[in-house]
Amino acid sequence: MTLLLAVLAGFCVAAVTTPVGISGAVLLLPVQLGVLGLNGPAVSATNLLYNVVSTPLGLRRLALSTRGHGTAMLVAACAAAPCAIAGAAVRVTWLSDPALFRGLLAVLMLFMGARLLVTRSRPGPDPAQARVRRGGAPLALAAGGAALLGAAVGIGGGSVLAPLLIAVGGWPTSRAAVVGLTTTLVTSVVGLGAYAVFDRVGFGAAPAAPDWGVGLALGIGGALGALVGLSLSRRLGEQPLRVLLGGLLTLTGISYLVGLLV
Repeated sequence: MTLLLAVLAGFCVAAVTTPVGISGAVLLLPVQLGVLGLNGPAVSATNLLYNVVSTPLGLRRLALSTRGHGTAMLVAACAAAPCAIAGAAVRVTWLSDPALFRGLLAVLMLFMGARLLVTRSRPGPDPAQARVRRGGAPLALAAGGAALLGAAVGIGGGSVLAPLLIAVGGWPTSRAAVVGLTTTLVTSVVGLGAYAVFDRVGFGAAPAAPDWGVGLALGIGGALGALVGLSLSRRLGEQPLRVLLGGLLTLTGISYLVGLLV
């Protein structure tokens, strides 16, 4: 029953989040903490396992439909890999306290959701492509920071990077989505390995290794949900996707904040 619930949860969240560049892991944290009974750094690691399974199919389809972003994807991936290891180390040490972990997540999601909801697209040339041509330093910095936070929290990185690129950088949703999911996949693969090693050698708080059964079940549901969501998203324009992403982040942040206060 637990695994079936995990499959359904993964499917539902991926169907509505993948088209806007996030894996759905950000919405699975409350499911793991409140329904499936997981706790500690293992929650973050299990979320990363979900990303590893659920993200590749959706990313492949999204990348094929929005060609020409290979340079931006490479820059984001190279910046994300080392920062994901640092993020996992932060989670098993400084962020092992449950209240601190939930508080950081609440602030992060509320900030990014609000910025996305109140910021409109900028006219003129695509600033994303211009920044990549100048060497990609702003993108690398943003992707690295997103990967560090994403690995520590267990949301991958795209949940942080995609809203930042859209709201602050003025990127089109489609471009931000493919680069965001690339960051999520790289962060999740590297971060998951780091959590497994930390658990093995006894570094930091335990348990740090993922719940492999739950993570795989979530990921299988997420992979199917991602394909369904991308198919349905072709009927929507950019503004609905922007509002959807901002609303999801804001509601998630509010839910964590309320959980701290009650």
